[in-house]
Amino acid sequence: MSLRLSHTTFDARDPYPVAEFWRELLGWEITEPESYRPGSEECYLISPDGYVLLFYYSPDVKTVKNRAHLDLRPSGGASRDEEIERALSLGATMVADLREEYTWAVMADPEGNEFCILNG
Repeated sequence: MSLRLSHTTFDARDPYPVAEFWRELLGWEITEPESYRPGSEECYLISPDGYVLLFYYSPDVKTVKNRAHLDLRPSGGASRDEEIERALSLGATMVADLREEYTWAVMADPEGNEFCILNG
């Protein structure tokens, strides 16, 4: 017996703008356009190879560090620093700039969910 990963879920107080941040950052497609709209309680995105992120309504405010997070590497010729600047322009915040010490930056999406941008 075994299990397969279906998708990764992010709790969000407002799923649509958080999903839009990640859609712009990752360049992924909208999975279910009929529910992908402002005010929706869940918004799905799908990667070119079929991986799914779900942004699901939760009234709770994020208050502590994530126990799990996404680690991202630049692709398509962009550098780590270019992708960090692009993430900031989309609404991310810098949590910890560890580029000189460890070669990555810890960032947060508009609702505070952490992610790292690594060297390519």
